[in-house]
Amino acid sequence: MYNIVMGITLIHGKFEEITKDKLGVEKVHLCFLDPPDNEGRNYTGYNDKLKIEEYKRLLRAWLLNAVLITDGPVFFSVAEKWMPEVEMIIRNSGIPLIQRIIWTYSFGQSNRTRYAPCFRPIFWLNEPTIYPEKIKIPSARQVKYNDKRAAKNGKLPNNVWDFPRICGTFKERRKFHPTQHPEDLLRRIVLGHSQEGDVVLDGFVGSGTTAYVCKELGRQCIGIDVSEFYLTMIKQELKERFHDAKNNN
Repeated sequence: MYNIVMGITLIHGKFEEITKDKLGVEKVHLCFLDPPDNEGRNYTGYNDKLKIEEYKRLLRAWLLNAVLITDGPVFFSVAEKWMPEVEMIIRNSGIPLIQRIIWTYSFGQSNRTRYAPCFRPIFWLNEPTIYPEKIKIPSARQVKYNDKRAAKNGKLPNNVWDFPRICGTFKERRKFHPTQHPEDLLRRIVLGHSQEGDVVLDGFVGSGTTAYVCKELGRQCIGIDVSEFYLTMIKQELKERFHDAKNNN
């Protein structure tokens, strides 16, 4: 099932079964994947507690399909505990690994017997395209040391990214979905690795973050999800958010 809402294409289906000809585009410039972590979260329309071997099979299928249908960079966000499996799949399948990125946040989920987890790995795969000028940040030479040697337009961020987790009190929190990446994190990926008009694919678009960021930044977005409920909620928010923004200008 295809829907085009506010210029965003939404497809109901399983990402591992999507082929490039089903997307209706000649080129996918950027792909972002944040699949469920198999931790028993309460998703609508998806079983998040599969047998370990079945989940490992899906990890491999998701990664291989992403690099098969994407012409540009692939960013794969995964829970820390699955890092060894993902690394093994990348190595054994010959998937180009461009860089490992760590998304860190200042508050993790509290734990009584272990240190609170406060990071999530994101693998940059497949293709090295980057647009540095779009995502440069002020350097310590500029803001801390007032060093005249500092580049005036800043520097590329480190590969450890500090963005807060989205908690229930945040304005951007969408309560219809149990997990959500920050919009600022997706802005960095979309700005840094695509250009206006490019096609950005999200294979697990559930919370809609990639779709909203792409709409804001002038990218074409294709969002895929197994849950018709989440796609319906994304369509509703796209209409409300960007219709209101247009009317307020």
